[in-house]
Amino acid sequence: MQKTFNTVIVGGGAAGLISAVELVDGKNALKGSDVIILEKNDRVGKKLVATGNGQGNLSNVNISEKNYYGDAQFITAFIENQNTIGLEKYFFNLGIPLTAEKNGKQYPLSKQASSVLDTLRAYLKDKGVTEATGKKVTDIKKDKSGFIVYCDKEKYSCKNVILAVGGSAGKQFGTDGSAYALAEKLGHKKTPVYPSLVQLKTQTDLIKGLKGLKENACVTSFCNGRPLKSSTGDLLFTDYGVSGSTVFNVSASIAGKNDAYLIIEFLPELSFSQTEKILKTRAKKSYVKKEDLLCGVLNKRIGQAVIKSAKSDQIEDIVYAIKNFKLKVTGTLDFSYAQVTRGGIKTDKIDKQTYQSKLVENLYLVGEVLDVDGDCGGYNLTFAFVSAICAARSIKQKEIQQ
Repeated sequence: MQKTFNTVIVGGGAAGLISAVELVDGKNALKGSDVIILEKNDRVGKKLVATGNGQGNLSNVNISEKNYYGDAQFITAFIENQNTIGLEKYFFNLGIPLTAEKNGKQYPLSKQASSVLDTLRAYLKDKGVTEATGKKVTDIKKDKSGFIVYCDKEKYSCKNVILAVGGSAGKQFGTDGSAYALAEKLGHKKTPVYPSLVQLKTQTDLIKGLKGLKENACVTSFCNGRPLKSSTGDLLFTDYGVSGSTVFNVSASIAGKNDAYLIIEFLPELSFSQTEKILKTRAKKSYVKKEDLLCGVLNKRIGQAVIKSAKSDQIEDIVYAIKNFKLKVTGTLDFSYAQVTRGGIKTDKIDKQTYQSKLVENLYLVGEVLDVDGDCGGYNLTFAFVSAICAARSIKQKEIQQ
């Protein structure tokens, strides 16, 4: 049986849901009956519900080009579009007020990602949009009248297709990377892909016995001796390496790179001279053993590891080790643990304003399927939402011109 729609949205994640909302909202809105979302999972929005540890980190007030990776011109155009759209106002108009924390992260006022999904689904249901779950799209073919979207034993004909299929990260949410093939069959090329916003594997000889310990630190990633990105906050030691917010933030900068390493600065709130003064005062105490010099300054076990890594027992060398604790990066955990994908469908054949394919008219690619990714903190969802809104607005604009 073949069903006909104006627009078929492949993927019911953040980008797919918002593109559907925009298609049936505001001026030149399509009828809800003209739009269908095809989602291969048993329900839509599985990954959206998990974002921000379930609290829904939807965006960030500090959006800028420096937070994203990919083609610079493509990213600049996205930043300009997001400034024009204004996601805070956009969500408020949907009945989802946002609140911002000191670090810039924006959440729904409810601090429940599930409430965002509930609101979006209720809106789409009210508009009459079809939400079809358990529907894995296996092929998309272009014909003279538009597209034929193949889904198991069913076929859907449509004028427009929005590919909002995600990337390779988070296989537990159904995004296993297999959907890239849909775009590749239509002529698009894919870059190599890597896990990003993910825990890092490192050399373990310097951190044996530290598993489960957490410390405030400034972590800087390096490659070939060049500093790439720094982040201050939680650093968590594991049996395979390191995790925590700082590691997630810098992991994007070294995705796919060789010869990478981390420099960890403990006590980032103190200068070198301030730290040196503290240690010299402690060293004068007759009851303070050399191996316990950092007891009361750092976690005891972390302090002992730092002392072992120092060049000598001299105070200056120990302070240097505190401020420059080096760990070689040996890899990352796999896509099952990653929050986002580094790489994807190349953007050189995607219109940077409308997200329409330059190869296939009326085909749109949005969100994580593209070779654009961002830092941890709502940046990736911002790209998903903005690209989806731009694509939907392009479809509506073309409808009134025809």
